[in-house]
Amino acid sequence: MKWLLARRYLFSRKSHSVINIIAGVSLVAVAVPVAAMIILLSVFNGFEKLVRQMYAAVDADIEIRAAAGCTPELLRGTDAERAEVMAVDGVDAVSFVVERQALLEHGDRQATAMVRGVDDSYGDVVPIAGHVTLGNADVRLGDLDRILMGEALAYSLGIYSTVGGDAALFAPGGGRVGSLLPATGFRELRLPLCGMFSIDNENDSGLAIIPLRAAHTLFTTGGRADAAMVRVKEGHSPERVRQRLEEEAGEGAEVLTREEKNSVFYSIMRYEKWGVFFISALVLVIASFSITGTVIMLIVEKRGERVTLRSMGADNAFIRGIFVREGMLISGIGGIAGLVVGIALTLMQQHLHIISMPAGNFLVSSYPAELQPADIAAVTVTFMAVTWAVSRATAQLMIKPDNKCDAH
Repeated sequence: MKWLLARRYLFSRKSHSVINIIAGVSLVAVAVPVAAMIILLSVFNGFEKLVRQMYAAVDADIEIRAAAGCTPELLRGTDAERAEVMAVDGVDAVSFVVERQALLEHGDRQATAMVRGVDDSYGDVVPIAGHVTLGNADVRLGDLDRILMGEALAYSLGIYSTVGGDAALFAPGGGRVGSLLPATGFRELRLPLCGMFSIDNENDSGLAIIPLRAAHTLFTTGGRADAAMVRVKEGHSPERVRQRLEEEAGEGAEVLTREEKNSVFYSIMRYEKWGVFFISALVLVIASFSITGTVIMLIVEKRGERVTLRSMGADNAFIRGIFVREGMLISGIGGIAGLVVGIALTLMQQHLHIISMPAGNFLVSSYPAELQPADIAAVTVTFMAVTWAVSRATAQLMIKPDNKCDAH
């Protein structure tokens, strides 16, 4: 009954006046921030997905590393340790790697970078080949060891092609003294370039990949690995597989999922997303106060109907309920319109890439967007709660037992 009366008051012919204009303004005032919330949250989802894809290009699902001051047996990198890791339920592939800082030199140019020595299974664990822009990702071609490096790193060394592109790698600890190095000896290893990759600015300028056996020679690791990278089988939970690997690795090993390894960055992104959500919700709260004027004018206009309802036995709570629903009806129409517009624009950007980003400044050509049902639900609940609270407060303020308007 309350909803029926609220709909009748709003759409009756007698109401076709300035109240309808104000109601229309209120409707738009709710629709705009609702649409903006959907779009902004979807753009943040798109950026988060993009970042996750970039991390997946260099980080495995799970990493096993030695804890500080420990040398776990699992990182000896032998076939026995590989079989031990592969026997864990949920493990699809494993690759042993060595990671150390080194100096790279080509001609008269030098640069420092993280050098990652990888075994033949590395491509099964980390999809680096999908990000190669020149040449290929085969750092080991028969007995020939080669180097794969980020585009920015290669360009800083003056390397622009795989033809004639080679780099000398220097690591401290003996060997000949380079022309640009101090008197302490450095080990040297010269490798031809097999290709370049492009992922993000950090990895493009600071990561080079070489075969594991070359890394053992350069860094004199004694055949031990610095980490074991693990790919999880599809359908298995990385967290559960991590727990099994932790039990298998024993003490002295640190087992981290990609989410845990980059937890600080992911947390910052989530905080930023929900920070934007609450700021947008505050804008929605302010915009929803426009409903107050519409509800007040309807209460004043329907003075006669209120008297009639009282004579029929309706109390204040019933009459307030009508006008609360009046405000919710206005905001509901605006909210639904905002949802439709926001979802439509997000899907257009997600699939058609309408709005482009400044050329040359980002890794993608258009703003990434990803629509998630949880965001739609959160926005829907928010605008309904806000408009209900505003409408209820207005009705309680205007309709009181001793209200002079009800004395007639």
